[in-house]
Amino acid sequence: MIKARNYSITKRLTMMNILVSGAVLFMACAAFVAYDVVTFRQAMVHNLSIQAQITGSNSVSALLFSDPQSAQNTLSALQVAPNIVSAGIYQLDGRPFAAYWRHDRGQIPTLPAIPAGQSEFHRFENGELIVVRRIVFQGEPAGTVYIRSDLQEMNHRLKRYAGIAALVLLACLIAAHLAASVFQRAVVNPIVHLAEIARIVSRDKNYSIRAAATGNRDEPGILIQAFNEMLSQIEERERALRKAHDQLEQRVQERTAQLASANKELELQNREVQRATQLKSQFLASMSHELRTPLNAIIGFSDLLAENTAGTLTDKQGRFVGHVRNGARHLLQLINDILDLSKIESGLLELRCESFSVSETLPEVLSVIRPLAMAKNIRIEQLGEDTSVYADRVRFKQVLYNLLSNALKFTPDGGSVRVQSAMDGNLVRISVSDTGVGIRPEDQQMIFEEFRQASETTRGVKEGTGLGLAITRRLVERQGGTISVASDLGKGSCFSFTLPRGRAVPELRPAILSAHDNGTDVRRQGGKPLILVVDDESPARELLASYLETEGYDVASAASGAEVIEKARQLRPTAITLDILMPGGSGFETLFKLKNTPDVAHIPVIVVSVVDQKQMGFTLGAAEYLVKPVQKSALLEAVRKHVRPQAGTLSNVLVVDDDRETRDLVSDILSSSGYTPHLASSGKEAFRLLSEVHVDAILLDLVMPEMDGFEVLSKIKENPALGVIPVFVVTAKDLTNEELKLLQRETCALFRKDGGWKTDLLAEVRKALDQSKLARSAGQS
Repeated sequence: MIKARNYSITKRLTMMNILVSGAVLFMACAAFVAYDVVTFRQAMVHNLSIQAQITGSNSVSALLFSDPQSAQNTLSALQVAPNIVSAGIYQLDGRPFAAYWRHDRGQIPTLPAIPAGQSEFHRFENGELIVVRRIVFQGEPAGTVYIRSDLQEMNHRLKRYAGIAALVLLACLIAAHLAASVFQRAVVNPIVHLAEIARIVSRDKNYSIRAAATGNRDEPGILIQAFNEMLSQIEERERALRKAHDQLEQRVQERTAQLASANKELELQNREVQRATQLKSQFLASMSHELRTPLNAIIGFSDLLAENTAGTLTDKQGRFVGHVRNGARHLLQLINDILDLSKIESGLLELRCESFSVSETLPEVLSVIRPLAMAKNIRIEQLGEDTSVYADRVRFKQVLYNLLSNALKFTPDGGSVRVQSAMDGNLVRISVSDTGVGIRPEDQQMIFEEFRQASETTRGVKEGTGLGLAITRRLVERQGGTISVASDLGKGSCFSFTLPRGRAVPELRPAILSAHDNGTDVRRQGGKPLILVVDDESPARELLASYLETEGYDVASAASGAEVIEKARQLRPTAITLDILMPGGSGFETLFKLKNTPDVAHIPVIVVSVVDQKQMGFTLGAAEYLVKPVQKSALLEAVRKHVRPQAGTLSNVLVVDDDRETRDLVSDILSSSGYTPHLASSGKEAFRLLSEVHVDAILLDLVMPEMDGFEVLSKIKENPALGVIPVFVVTAKDLTNEELKLLQRETCALFRKDGGWKTDLLAEVRKALDQSKLARSAGQS
């Protein structure tokens, strides 16, 4: 079936007119026929009822006198009604009395029951009408008359009406089609014309043509007029748009020329920025080397003077040296902070993130911080679960050191500082809280800005440059974390920072730490002197052990006086450091027992305690008496009076550095530790010495004229005879990731020229030379 939506509007209108007219006419004819059928049926019932009444009245006497023949004659009069098929008269008991058939005699039907309270009823059944009526005589029923009629007359009437309706419907449809044709000329033709004009406008984009007006004021005429007005507006807007397009194209050309000029200028500016960045990078590298190198010499020689390696100083000279050393260290810290801040701002700071345990790095920071805490009698507590972070290990320790040193600076004597770590979803939160002076609410955000400090401290002065917390914030944020502070004035502060959670890493603790914990694992390789450290506090044992190990000593530990005698007999240490205040008995009692036990009485005992009773200690047999907090130099000096490390006495070490002060400093350090230094100010001189002298180790600077340290290292590794010599890099240069990877692969260790590299360097040199000696001994055997 073809859908009407595919027809033209002419066909649609014609079909609509015909369908509407035909539907209306059909419904009218159907209503008329239905009404006539109902009326005719009622008339038939009425007529048949009258015939039944007449027949019943004429049959009363026959029923009363039981004269069936008379009743039969009465029924025969129904022959004049051709529509009556059959009739019958029944007695009161329902037995047939007389019957009539229009054609052949048939079976007398059973008399239907008349409903109670009625004298007559009728029904249409099998295309026939049945009427049953009571015969009443003088108010009493005498019998029943039954008449059955066909419906042929009604059927003939319906057929005549249907023919008439068909003729009328056909005439009406013809008239509707003629009317639709007239309507098409008046309505459809203008619309078709309008559609054709719209198609031409859409195809040719010609908005100047117009649809022909009908001249009428009907809807098609109004539609055509509105369409023409719309074309006029579109034509006007098209002209305006074309004009605007031309103007815009001209402006675009002008703007393109301006952008081209601006791009050239921007390119020149970018080149200047890149050049400035390169110059800044070069400046930072130069400043890193040129400033740190002389400061390193100042600090190093000050340390040597303070250790009396060049002769005993007077008290006044010692104070002067201390002032020089403290000032130089402070200046070095300022330079490091400024250079770190510059690298962060310029994007030159390189981070090497890895997963590591907080408990693995925290003791390294605490070993540096604890002497400052002991000087002010401040207790440092470590709480929380062991967690793993994903961060740069060196910068993580720098953040911790900044927060802990800041806490110690503003915490009064006798206070406490707490370090706590905990998991916070996918982050690790580390908090450093103190019982210090606190920070005012208005200063709590300002302290994280560069060169900004909170108001004056309780001592009435401002300390530092205001860079420590600013650098700390930037380091934390660069590693994907945040930092915040919570503080109450006069009650203390809590600095908290977060870092991404790292992978779980196995805890790898050095053997010496386990020795500190239980005193059973003792490293004693290569005949190194063994020192037994006795103290009830694990941090104090660890601090003394770190002082001694870097100078070539092996360390064992004991946590109480009760362990000392037994361990001294088992381990036979070269010397013992003894605390006085310990649980389970006084340290003086332990000292007395040591000196009165023949097996261990010869072992020198160095008392290291907060109890200042030197006379008592010397009386009981102490070899030395040091009062806490003890400086590393003082401890080592006391130990060296009774025992010296046995490492490197005849080892030759080549020092390659263009800075004379650094060469002299390293030379003095090596000489005081039993090594023979050979000095070279350039790479060429270094290779000349290597060809003349057997060298056991090389200390190499990287920034040198003519031939830098990388070239020297490359030539050393190319020579099979020289490639086996351990190389240690000592530099102030800021290194890139590629340079770090190269040095980690080709050298034994890398040291930065700052305040704490000397002892670490000596420890690594001793370790390398000891391993070399053991390898040679194994080869000879």
